[in-house]
Amino acid sequence: MKRHLYILLFALPLLLTGCTGFEEVKLVKIVDIRYEELRGSTLRLAITARVDNPNYFNVKLTNANMVLRLQDRVLGNVTQIEQIDLLGRTEADYTVRLSIEVRDVMANMMTLYRVFMNDPRELNLSGTVHVRSFLYSRTFQVDRLSFQ
Repeated sequence: MKRHLYILLFALPLLLTGCTGFEEVKLVKIVDIRYEELRGSTLRLAITARVDNPNYFNVKLTNANMVLRLQDRVLGNVTQIEQIDLLGRTEADYTVRLSIEVRDVMANMMTLYRVFMNDPRELNLSGTVHVRSFLYSRTFQVDRLSFQ
């Protein structure tokens, strides 16, 4: 009898968390962009973004695969360098280090430089962001997230 009680006590939290579900983590807006490094055709940036985590538990942003566009023109592929821990039930600013593999380096680097120095609102990100927690894992679609 005690053995069944221990199994039930261990399994109960796992069963109850399965009922809560996993709400979508939202990238609200880009707050700041800082240039870090340019090596070959790879540009590294530190982007501070406001992220809303409506879940009751902390989640980790483990993988971002996106495309950087200037209006409709693709400038390069974006990947996340390090994972980020998002606190539960918060909307806060987090700094994400990104690596951008720039296509057509000579033409696009001058365009990126002018845009970042003048008005980065013409840039946008589209792609997927992978979020995981202890029991959950989901991939969310990001569509035309602007740098406003």
